[in-house]
Amino acid sequence: MIFTVAGIIAGCIIFGVRMYDPRGMNLLLIRVNRWLIVYIAGLSVISVITTLITSLFRKKFLWLVNIFSLSALIFVSLVYLVPPVLQFTREFVYFGEAGISTNAMLRALGFTLGLFVCLLLTLSAYESHQSLNTASQGYMFMLCALVIYAAEYSASSVAALQRLKVIPLTDAVFKIMIWRGENPNAFLFAQIVLALIMLVFVIYTHMNPTYTFPNKALLRKEKARLRDCRRWSWSLGFWCAMAVFIVIVLHYYDTKPPAEVQPEPYDINDGIISVELAKVSDGHLHKFSYVTPNGYDVRFLVVKKPAGTAYGVGLDACDICGIAGYYERGDDEVICRRCDVVMNKNTIGFKGGCNPVPFEYEIRSGKIFIDVKALEAEEKRFR
Repeated sequence: MIFTVAGIIAGCIIFGVRMYDPRGMNLLLIRVNRWLIVYIAGLSVISVITTLITSLFRKKFLWLVNIFSLSALIFVSLVYLVPPVLQFTREFVYFGEAGISTNAMLRALGFTLGLFVCLLLTLSAYESHQSLNTASQGYMFMLCALVIYAAEYSASSVAALQRLKVIPLTDAVFKIMIWRGENPNAFLFAQIVLALIMLVFVIYTHMNPTYTFPNKALLRKEKARLRDCRRWSWSLGFWCAMAVFIVIVLHYYDTKPPAEVQPEPYDINDGIISVELAKVSDGHLHKFSYVTPNGYDVRFLVVKKPAGTAYGVGLDACDICGIAGYYERGDDEVICRRCDVVMNKNTIGFKGGCNPVPFEYEIRSGKIFIDVKALEAEEKRFR
């Protein structure tokens, strides 16, 4: 318990230091985080060894060594994990959004529910583990969980050590880094499978009393205990299913790329593009495409600004995120595809930030006129 509280406090301190001086501390804390990954990997391997030896020899001093190694592992893990969890609290409100909005409230609610699921999943796993009949069964499942944890952070530590220039970038190191990046949830699913195996084991071994009792009161008490053990196991199964649902289904819907806005037709005569204002005056994002003589597809946007009768015109690219482009979310938000920043429609057409790159155009006679030379001058952005 002491190591748990100390780890949470240390993680909060690191988060506070980073927020106080983000520029000055960013590179230092990145280096610290990489070393923490290495320490977690090392301590988890030590915990696997001490757990295995303790389960075999059952000596009191070995039990104390095992407890110390597990406590140190918990401490370092929390120091590493607490800051990124707290960082999410600073991302409830995106750039360009109001401080109090539906989206911000939904993000805060999602963050709270995520912590709630983690807490109940942990509690259910703990109670199910406590339901195991013998110490050897408990050590067996804990050992398996530690092996998976050690494998996860050992794989991550390879990338950390390479980025720290401790080990060279060999073919084997590169393959481990690629595999870890392509399978971020592999070890999480392995832990869930282990939890489900423990769930089935507990339910199977806690169906009925296995010995006789001197009276019915003690028998009822034992049946109630077995029933509670089965309920905690079913609870563990439910929260494991919830975790899989969040990681797979909700994550997919949260991160899937938005539907592409298809380029609309326009008129072009003598190298001048014309777009009728009546076609782009609905306040929605409109995308157009012009292929230059060199074969580059230069995309540009038009949107009517909410204030007055002005229009925002710019490339489907910015100086920060390149040609990632933009999409429309809801009825009034224009979003950068790469950094998810919400554009203020009133600033589209002006330089700066993640705004679409502006170019020269002219509005007259109910149309927007664009010289193709202005687009050809920007074709280098779309190479």
